[in-house]
Amino acid sequence: MNRKWNIQRKFSVGFLLIFSISLLLLNIFISNMLNKNSENIIRAEMENMQQYSREYIKQHLLLKNLSGDVFADSGNILVQELSENLRTNVTLYDQEGIFLYETIGGKEYTIVNSKPSKLLEESSDHDLALALDNKAAYTINKMGNDWIVNFSYPLYINGEHYGIIRLTKDYSTLFLSNQKVLTSLTLFTLVLFIVIFLFSYILSRKITKPLSKVTEAFSEVAQGQFNTKLQINTGDEIEELNDRFHEMKDQIKEQIAVITAEKEKVEKLEKTRREFFNNVTHELKTPLTTISGYSQILSDEDFNDPTFLKKAAERIKKESDRLHQMVVEVIELSKQTVYEMKMLDVAQITKQLCEDMQMKATKYNMTITCKSKQPVFVKGVENRFLEVIINLLDNAIKYGENHSTIIVNSFQKSTDAFIQVSNTCESFNSSILDNAFDPFYRGSKTTKEEKGSSGLGLYICKQIIEEHGGSISIEEQNGVITFTISLPLWQ
Repeated sequence: MNRKWNIQRKFSVGFLLIFSISLLLLNIFISNMLNKNSENIIRAEMENMQQYSREYIKQHLLLKNLSGDVFADSGNILVQELSENLRTNVTLYDQEGIFLYETIGGKEYTIVNSKPSKLLEESSDHDLALALDNKAAYTINKMGNDWIVNFSYPLYINGEHYGIIRLTKDYSTLFLSNQKVLTSLTLFTLVLFIVIFLFSYILSRKITKPLSKVTEAFSEVAQGQFNTKLQINTGDEIEELNDRFHEMKDQIKEQIAVITAEKEKVEKLEKTRREFFNNVTHELKTPLTTISGYSQILSDEDFNDPTFLKKAAERIKKESDRLHQMVVEVIELSKQTVYEMKMLDVAQITKQLCEDMQMKATKYNMTITCKSKQPVFVKGVENRFLEVIINLLDNAIKYGENHSTIIVNSFQKSTDAFIQVSNTCESFNSSILDNAFDPFYRGSKTTKEEKGSSGLGLYICKQIIEEHGGSISIEEQNGVITFTISLPLWQ
């Protein structure tokens, strides 16, 4: 049996599944750790910048002695100084969250006071909304290949609310570093997996290869190959299985030999009984057909033909002698199955049998036409061959239509001789073509069927023809049944 999932495949797939799940869980775990670490770093830096920016503005107000709406009046100076000190983008909003000033860039900063930059417009405003709710918050924005963090908090100094400060910083280096770590870890894990997988594959193959040999050996034994040899030297349980296999094989071989011998005896006895019965019921019947035909004509009150009488007497004597010979052969049937072959002229035999069977055909207003002209010689047993032709003619009369013609022909082609018997069938059953030569099969019903017919005629005909090294077939075309016999020509 060809199994789709052998042990080695199950082992490999199972290992691959376990590794894939483990790798996925490990990546998730490492990724979460790296993200948390990044968030801790960002949170710490943002808290430091928040503390620094608050103290810086507080000192700026004290030194400048400023009051009122400081962000609107001197916010441009504040954002520029904070940006230079913190090295990050700084944006100021009033108490209502309305944009005032923003610094962007690198070494040199530009004051933008008309509208937020494109960077802010594409960023999330969640941190700004929380700052309006008097909470400090930050958002991490993935923008293409960059990771931008916005940190917003409300500025209170001595209980007075001045507005919202928003710090924007690029953390792409940190996140890209995390990705590199994760990628390196993944690649390392994959390489490690490949090494372990190869080792496991080699190990599993060393285990499963002997098992495959054992399976093949069992399959060969199951097919009757009891000379199969299995050599496994692993020094473990598999080698012990090898020893038990040979013990089992020898025991099965001995038991099969005993069973086969007994079966052959039974089959031989059954074959002898069957052949004896078939030959008694058929071989003794065929010569009687000719004798009965002549006898019916001779018993007719109006019969007065001395010439035909002489011919009939000769034929009756000849068939009686043949009947006697058949009885002797049937009795010896169980003792021998080899018959002496000789050269036969099938054209002459079929022509003679057509004349003999015409008497029976006349009873049903049927005509037998023999088209055999040239001699056709084959090697065979005459009585066995006569039985076949008489049987085919008898079937043609029994199952053919009244007032029809039975056509018999013999000819040679290449290295074979052919005999054909054709008749128009009264009622045709398509199953005849497939089962005509099966024992006890009757495909058609006819009012002319003789009492006691067992349906073995065509089966015996087939056996006889095959004994002669030939073949017999049946075909139907437009209601005409044709039996064709093929035999090797006499060499």
